[in-house]
Amino acid sequence: MNDVTVKVIVRSPPPVIWKIWSNFPESPLWDTDVRHCELNGPFQPGTQGKCVLNNGLKMPLKLEAVKPQESYRNSAKLLWINLEFDHRLRRLSPNETQVIHSAKISGPLSFLYRGLMRKALTVAMTTALNNLKALAELRADVACIPDGEKSETHLHLV
Repeated sequence: MNDVTVKVIVRSPPPVIWKIWSNFPESPLWDTDVRHCELNGPFQPGTQGKCVLNNGLKMPLKLEAVKPQESYRNSAKLLWINLEFDHRLRRLSPNETQVIHSAKISGPLSFLYRGLMRKALTVAMTTALNNLKALAELRADVACIPDGEKSETHLHLV
């Protein structure tokens, strides 16, 4: 059972979203709770890394499962809480994709923080997905512009 699930429909094909997801150093572009994020190896199961949140907390993480262009799951630890994040893509049409993020909260003291964590994760994940949607749609639009017509202004995020 997931504690939090957030969904959004993005006017972008899955490969555009996948490229954003799998580039962990770019995470702060769309996940505004993250200051810095890195993986210590390739985007595949078993690779470990960490994210530094804007509040300064360091969150170690590990990629648990990866299905390229479809989904990935990572585990993370935040204080005394274990988190499992599931990221899924569901193609609705050639240029429309449903993005689903879910989180499970566990650990010995999770019962103390579950309600607070659910609220905080719902807000954070909703904001992150809305930002991901905007970024993916911008990049999908830019990908459709013929190379000769692309300019610097099209490539900068607002």
